Amino acid sequence: MLSKVLKGAEALRIQPMSFADASGAAAPARRSVPAEANAEDETYLMEKIRRLEAEAAAAEQAAVERGRREGEVAARAAMTPVIERLNASLAELVGLRPELRRRAEKDAVELALKIARRVLHRELSVDANALNALARVVFDRLARTESWEMTVHPRFADSVRGALPPGARIQTDDACEYGTLRVRYEDGTIDASVDEQLAEIGRGIADRLR
Repeated sequence: MLSKVLKGAEALRIQPMSFADASGAAAPARRSVPAEANAEDETYLMEKIRRLEAEAAAAEQAAVERGRREGEVAARAAMTPVIERLNASLAELVGLRPELRRRAEKDAVELALKIARRVLHRELSVDANALNALARVVFDRLARTESWEMTVHPRFADSVRGALPPGARIQTDDACEYGTLRVRYEDGTIDASVDEQLAEIGRGIADRLR
């Protein structure tokens, strides 16, 4: 078989040969692609990938920022009623401060009086002279009264009688409390009993608090 070597323009005009495959169809002719075209396609694809990645990152950041803003708006909307209720409660507490203070002072006075009453009754139960000072104070108030009579529990009669000037009229009453000290005179009755004295102190403090 003869062959001829083609050169230059003749070689470019020659069509490549195609061979039939097993099924009889002719295989497409292979065309060579210049290396420069492959490099340009790869550069284009890489640039497009980088651009898509940048767009995706920007979209993600925008979505995050949008979600943050929406979350803040929703949180403020949810907290507004809570803050309003809190402010209303604080205003109510501020308005109640005088009343709370008054109640606290009243409770403190009542507690102090209860403690004093317990202490005094304990003293009365162990000391027969516990009413002497109170009896002398009442006697001084009645110094100009000609007719009067003092009533105490029998336990304190002798001690009170000894603490007062001779001639003081002391009566006893088994039914009265240990701290009882009542005086009947021409103009009325003076109740100087321990419990009554404490009650009077309590009323005076309550008036001052008001």
